Amino acid sequence: MLIATITLNPSIDRTLEIRHLVVGGMNRVIRKTDHPSGKGINVTRTLSDWGQPSEALALVGGASGDWLVEGLRQQGIKVDYVKVQGDTRINLKIWDASKKRSTEVNEPGPRVTTEELEELKSRVARNASGWDWLVISGSVPPGTPPDFYANLVDIARSQGAKVALDASGAALREGVKAIPDLIKPNEVEAAELLGWEPQDETEAIEAVEELAQSGIRYVLLTLGKAGAFVGYGGQIWQGIPPEIEARSTVGCGDSAVAGMVWALKEGKDLSEAMCWAMAAGAAAATTWGTEPADWETVVRLVDQVKVYRHR
Repeated sequence: MLIATITLNPSIDRTLEIRHLVVGGMNRVIRKTDHPSGKGINVTRTLSDWGQPSEALALVGGASGDWLVEGLRQQGIKVDYVKVQGDTRINLKIWDASKKRSTEVNEPGPRVTTEELEELKSRVARNASGWDWLVISGSVPPGTPPDFYANLVDIARSQGAKVALDASGAALREGVKAIPDLIKPNEVEAAELLGWEPQDETEAIEAVEELAQSGIRYVLLTLGKAGAFVGYGGQIWQGIPPEIEARSTVGCGDSAVAGMVWALKEGKDLSEAMCWAMAAGAAAATTWGTEPADWETVVRLVDQVKVYRHR
């Protein structure tokens, strides 16, 4: 059994490093790197780099979509895809080396049709019985109904797969109605679901408890450098990541999802799973662009994560 991912709106992530971002002025690039990306694809790349079985299912189109698929296959990653009429998007990630801060410029992605989405649903129905977990994550392209993620959750779970959902906006609000097994909102996404944004530790715990009341088994609330809170079965654990020197913060949340889902698949308890999620997210920040962190780095950081039980 493996961990599969779905990325409806994948991208080529073009990371540009500059010494100091000058808005409205000239910026010279020190380094440029292109990576196959999209949140689900980032999860699969992370797991595959760790030697864990994973496969990616995505909507791709045009020459950029062909490049993305070929790039994944060259990395030894199993990828299934549905061809769409438009071109897979190219997203810019501008890394300001002086401030160690990333600025993102993301395209909306190609408009998709009902037929393309139905074909993707049929792939899920056909393959989900062979998946332990399915990670559905990222934005949806234009033309996608708000409840499409909810449909995918229902299909995958009917085939026996557990489902993790990492989304925002209407796709998240509708997706949680299907009761996925795990959700990973940040504080802004939690506010979209709750109507209020957690501002401190007490409110973070309240947010996890309130989100869990819908029946979702695992609620992983991520707070960037401040770490995360995870709730399951009445337990709530807080994880604080180790101090690292960040090279890029893009994809850290995806790595945290990979760490959490992998740990749960391996039967680790909630505190251990939190350690793996925090270590994976921190390790991803040490790499360039959306390059996954290597297994050795994650293992080294696991013991440096601080965890506290609040319930």
